[in-house]
Amino acid sequence: MSRRNQMKRNQPASMAGKMNDVTLPVRQAIGRGLEKWRQMSGKHKVGLVILLPIWLVLLMWQPAAKLEAVPVTGSLSLSLEPTVTRDIVIPDGGKRIDHTMAAGETLAALFREWKLPGSDLIALVRAEPSYKPLSQLRDGQELTLVLNNDGQLHYLEVTDKGLLLNAFRRMGQEFSVVTTP
Repeated sequence: MSRRNQMKRNQPASMAGKMNDVTLPVRQAIGRGLEKWRQMSGKHKVGLVILLPIWLVLLMWQPAAKLEAVPVTGSLSLSLEPTVTRDIVIPDGGKRIDHTMAAGETLAALFREWKLPGSDLIALVRAEPSYKPLSQLRDGQELTLVLNNDGQLHYLEVTDKGLLLNAFRRMGQEFSVVTTP
């Protein structure tokens, strides 16, 4: 054996060589199958081409289970009225204002109408969350305002069909978002 062939034997096989070794049995089996296909008569080939897909479909097909028809019984009644009631504390000498928003109304216009300080509105805007519910009040939403004895806003909540959207409570000169009145 020459020195060159001896060196080739000692070197690790290349990736292509490894792939060739792994796929050789599969390629040989495909070759044998194609040779047998060529030896088959035409009638047998047609039969296999037609019956093989049908057989595969039947093998994979699973009939659905029979479901019994069950009659619907019972009833369900739900109240659409809000079940949660909130008691809002009104400070001594203060008052409560309940208002339902009409189309085109803004909180700024309502503050002017009720003669509330503009500084309270600015403090509310600073306290509102990033999704800005106060700047996007809609027709039908309800406002509940509580004023202290000095006429300053003490508490504000926004509800929609009984669902509390947001509530703000005075904390000194600023407002803070609260979850309960």
